[in-house]
Amino acid sequence: MVCTGQGIFTGALTTSGAFIAMYFTDFKGISEMGIICGGGLLLCFIPMMTLLPILLLRGRQNVLDIKMSAMRRREKIENIWLQRPIIVSAITGALCIAAATQIPRLRFDYNLLHMQSEGLPAVEFEQKLIDSGGKSVLFGAVMANSLDDALALEKKLRALTNTVADVESVVDYMAQDAAPKLKIIGEVKNALAPLKFNPPDAQPVDITNLSTTLYSTSGYLGAALEEIGTNNPDISPKPLASLRVAIENFRRDMLADDSSERDEHAKKLAVFQVAFLNDIRNTFEILKNQDDSGPLRPDDLPPALHDRFIGVTGKILLMVDPKKDLNDRANQKEFLDEVRAIVPNITGTPVQLYEYTDLLKNSYLQAAWYSLIAITLMVFFHFRSPLAVVLALIPVGIGALWLVGLMGAVGAEFNPANIMTLPLVIGIGVTNGVNILNRYAEEGTPSILTRSTGKAVLVSGLTAIAGFGSLILAKHRGIHSLGCIMSLGIATCMIAGLTFLPALLNLIGKYYALIKQQPSVSKSPTPGQEEPR
Repeated sequence: MVCTGQGIFTGALTTSGAFIAMYFTDFKGISEMGIICGGGLLLCFIPMMTLLPILLLRGRQNVLDIKMSAMRRREKIENIWLQRPIIVSAITGALCIAAATQIPRLRFDYNLLHMQSEGLPAVEFEQKLIDSGGKSVLFGAVMANSLDDALALEKKLRALTNTVADVESVVDYMAQDAAPKLKIIGEVKNALAPLKFNPPDAQPVDITNLSTTLYSTSGYLGAALEEIGTNNPDISPKPLASLRVAIENFRRDMLADDSSERDEHAKKLAVFQVAFLNDIRNTFEILKNQDDSGPLRPDDLPPALHDRFIGVTGKILLMVDPKKDLNDRANQKEFLDEVRAIVPNITGTPVQLYEYTDLLKNSYLQAAWYSLIAITLMVFFHFRSPLAVVLALIPVGIGALWLVGLMGAVGAEFNPANIMTLPLVIGIGVTNGVNILNRYAEEGTPSILTRSTGKAVLVSGLTAIAGFGSLILAKHRGIHSLGCIMSLGIATCMIAGLTFLPALLNLIGKYYALIKQQPSVSKSPTPGQEEPR
């Protein structure tokens, strides 16, 4: 507690302060994480300052420091930059300038698909839907109080042809003249009345016959594709081509070499066949039993349709399908700006994504500023010197600048997962400067690496890098990027603290020594007076 403990105490407060500062942000998840992590660090500090020193009473933890050979090796390495402070300062400045030139290339990636695990079937299928559907897989939700309001809103929303692909609702079923439809329903019922379905065959499917049928179907599809390409260039061949590929893949998977596996496939196909035919029979039964005695009422809708589009209070849902992919931030803004001009209170996934990611980013930026302010105050309270505060924050500032410069140079981007590195790098990185300045104030020498403090800073940084570096192995690309950026940020702050800060302290020490050696100009002492000191 007398010497090293002061630095540990301030380091614990600064790191926990970086987390606790998140409590004051607007995002609830970040706020709770700040309390849990910051409070946990303070709890860890208590046994570290009480129990750990007791356990070290009989230890030989500094045996390596006693060995002069090890000290001389570390001293020889450290003197490379310690004895050349001007050169080190020039190199550091050049690297900072180079990093600053890369900052304009830094971007924030709002696309949540880019954070998901690469190769995940759900991610690939969603991207396939986006590429082939002609509209986003997300939709905005608009609530109408009555059928007339729903009609008016749907008309206005459909007019937004630049951003809105379609509007789904039950308005079309309930608002049109029912007479023509009732006539058609009656004709359908009469046509389906004699139709009866035999029970579906539950026996295992004949794989060979099914394969032959699918092979013929694939051939007909190929002929259709050739016909489209020759005589109908306006028709897109993609649906038929996609169906043909699906059939070929299905045949390949179905025709297994192992007989037991083929038998298993035949049983699974039989189960699917029974469920499929029962579904068709139920659908026809619903069509045969339709009520054509009067116009359609909300209660006449099938439960699945009614419960999706009509609420318990009678409000009607309009599902607004965007024309463009809403994983792109620019498309989100364009869609919401146009729709909000008509319906200010639109909600749904597009609104959640737009507001959530913006709030998340701003909350972490806000937390970074709060952390910096809190850390500055704590470091000032510890050293009681503005110069010491600046010196303690220099490794963090240089390390953070190098970090964003490297990210810009390699094309790495911030995203909703790795943006949390901003307050964490500040809180963790400042402890390097605090511990080094404590040792400098204690011994009056900038040589750090040859002493236990330098080793502690190095090992502490390496353990933190190893902890966050383990996240690099994650398949989730957001967590992977968090591990990469956090490890890189801790490394840059540690390098700046172990190299540039001692060199700067050495340079400052020589400057003050030079000032003290300069002769002072004073009047000649009068008789009887001593020479002023």
